[in-house]
Amino acid sequence: MKKIQVTILTGFLGAGKTTLLNALLQQLNGQNNVVIENEFGQVSIDGGLVRQYSSDVYEISNGCICCSLDDELFDVLTELINENPVPDHLFIEATGVADSGSLAGVFLRRDISQRYELAQVIGVVDATNVAQRLREAEEVSRQITAADLLVLNKMQEATEEQIAEARDLLRQLNPFAPVVPSEDGKIPVSWLETRRSRMAFQLPASVTAAAKPKATGHLQQSDISSTTHTFDQPFDLNQLRHVLTVSLMLYAKQIYRIKGVVKSKEDGQSYLLQSTGKALQITPAAAPLSTDSPSTLVVIGKGLKKEAIERLLRQGVAR
Repeated sequence: MKKIQVTILTGFLGAGKTTLLNALLQQLNGQNNVVIENEFGQVSIDGGLVRQYSSDVYEISNGCICCSLDDELFDVLTELINENPVPDHLFIEATGVADSGSLAGVFLRRDISQRYELAQVIGVVDATNVAQRLREAEEVSRQITAADLLVLNKMQEATEEQIAEARDLLRQLNPFAPVVPSEDGKIPVSWLETRRSRMAFQLPASVTAAAKPKATGHLQQSDISSTTHTFDQPFDLNQLRHVLTVSLMLYAKQIYRIKGVVKSKEDGQSYLLQSTGKALQITPAAAPLSTDSPSTLVVIGKGLKKEAIERLLRQGVAR
């Protein structure tokens, strides 16, 4: 049964999400693309801006769908899978203060994932003020760490110093995501072709020292860091899933993101593991580990203690 591809656009207020969405929809002209616009106000402003480039626009206003996840969102999702023809792509533009990890977690639910595939979470960042926004709002760091792709927008307005600082911040907060520079929200539509489920995990060199954030006062003040953990022993995937699912529920305010590749004792294969909000996904790895490569997991969050995370992960090692 055909699955609807889902792309979530996140980013703080004024980062340029709607402009990026319009640019992507124009490049996808001719496809059956549907948009969900989510705004806090009772009247949607952005819905009218994207309607001319999409097959249909659903407006969920006066509340953040990533927080309430009320019946209105699920009503829309149910309606879409009953359309004929079924849409090719669903774009969701979340509010500027959304926790996109929680929203993305909806599409990892067993019932939802039967008809929807979460293709990507795209985080839009304003190159001129990302450092300031990080100091002002915790939501910004969560949006950045939850993204599979980061669009560094408004490059034409930023100074060289601002761009350098922004790139460094993004590398520290999310070493997994490619950073695509953009002017006026324009990026090649080919970036949508890389599905998050098929992304090969590569441990960037920058994370080896990520436990000691180096560049900005913000990261040091807010205690955001990442810890890297390697294991020569294979994992019991069922046990690891149980341990991490419980931990993500208990420590949702501390653990922002987990990603890595682990070996399974059951079949000896490699699996890509990643968490999005409170949801955990373990799928066959597109790029399996070599025979002598250890399992590697990177955890990003606030106030992390490497020893405690290590003990937690070891509970999933096969006995």
